[in-house]
Amino acid sequence: MQIYLAPMEGITGYIVRNAFFHHFGQIDKYFTPFIPAAKRFSRKILRDLDPANNAGIRLVPQLISNRSEEVLIMIGKLKDLGFGEINLNLGCPSGTVISKSRGSGLLRDPQALDRFLYGIYEKADVPVSVKTRIGFDSLEEWPEILEIFLKYPISELIIHPRLRREMYTGYPHLEAYQLAYDRCNTVAEPSAVSRNQNSGSDQKTPGISPASLVYNGDLWDSACCRTLLKRFPETGTVMIGRGLLARPDLACTIKQIPVEDLRGKLRRFHDEIYDGYLETFTGDKDVFMHMKEIWANLGKSFHGSDRLLKKLMKSQSASEYRIFVDQIFETLELSER
Repeated sequence: MQIYLAPMEGITGYIVRNAFFHHFGQIDKYFTPFIPAAKRFSRKILRDLDPANNAGIRLVPQLISNRSEEVLIMIGKLKDLGFGEINLNLGCPSGTVISKSRGSGLLRDPQALDRFLYGIYEKADVPVSVKTRIGFDSLEEWPEILEIFLKYPISELIIHPRLRREMYTGYPHLEAYQLAYDRCNTVAEPSAVSRNQNSGSDQKTPGISPASLVYNGDLWDSACCRTLLKRFPETGTVMIGRGLLARPDLACTIKQIPVEDLRGKLRRFHDEIYDGYLETFTGDKDVFMHMKEIWANLGKSFHGSDRLLKKLMKSQSASEYRIFVDQIFETLELSER
């Protein structure tokens, strides 16, 4: 099984990616937090994309837009930087994003979605994958959205089976993933792009296969993955976000790779991120804000961490923060793997 680290805005930048790569490995592909295709590369984005900051990591830039011409221009810029694959964000549920009809906001308008994808796949000369939700307000939206996706040569369709209105609450709708899985097993029809390129020819072109589907959503341990594979045996890839942040060794566990000195590796994982943030941010406030986002998930690696986590979240100085970090690593038992 292949395992991808999900892009998480403000969290899975190069500092966190390197910590995973250096201390645990077993992650096959990493994705950048979304890059607005309408903007120029900022110094922050260029730093995150810099090959020197991603040595040994297979990194895929994720773009967010609702205009195909913006995406095509950005693909050209990313090719100049050495990237040969990109991902489209059609899943972000943020209010500021959907207000501009980007991310999952584009799912509200299937015709606009179709035009957007056609404009990209008609001219894109690199593999383009898609990360999507299954609709905006209703599960009834998914069949139409899915049929639009199946028209195009999407390199990988990464499905988070929740609606936008659900954000990250409730349970994933496995029946929606089942629909995609079953539909991909049927004979592919000519895609909109292939019809254009073949001047009306009815030649068949490969559609999205079950092996090109990637499941994303609520994978917290290896048992979750085993259950998923039992139901969807041709799904060979999963994307994990919060589950990997909660248990950084999860990819190793899923692949049955023993991890020696897990407590020590978790501490070194934490310290690399903390030291990286100290070098990146000018003030303690920004460092603590980012580390508290890490601990909101990493705390699940320890039994009975609530009391110390509350104190850590209220810490206002580096010395106070380190005291609570030491207590967590030195006094708490690791959660079951």
